[in-house]
Amino acid sequence: MNIDEKILKRLESDSAEIDRILATENNGLGSLLKAGLKGAMRPWFILVNVLVLVNFVALIYLAYQFFTQPVDAQIFWGVLALFSFQFHIAAKSWLYNEMNRSSLTREIKRLEVAITELRKSSVTVD
Repeated sequence: MNIDEKILKRLESDSAEIDRILATENNGLGSLLKAGLKGAMRPWFILVNVLVLVNFVALIYLAYQFFTQPVDAQIFWGVLALFSFQFHIAAKSWLYNEMNRSSLTREIKRLEVAITELRKSSVTVD
């Protein structure tokens, strides 16, 4: 068995292991939310989630007021609704970016562990 065959065999076994890990891993929105709650930004993550919920209720109220007020008052309620909607979009974007950052950090840590294990169990090839 030459070096190329050894390398190919090792890569195939590693690939099969990675496929097995990825098949059992749950990458849904729930797992991303849990990952966001485990990081160092947990207090901010919770605070922004609460603000998003409060803002959603306020947005519904502002939209209701916009559609039920006379025409001269609709500008006021419409502008408030637009500002509320913009805040909602910004906060949701921050939340999804934070979940993505947390997930990416977790994956980098997994790679670090895998590399460390490979270094420990590396086979010297003559």
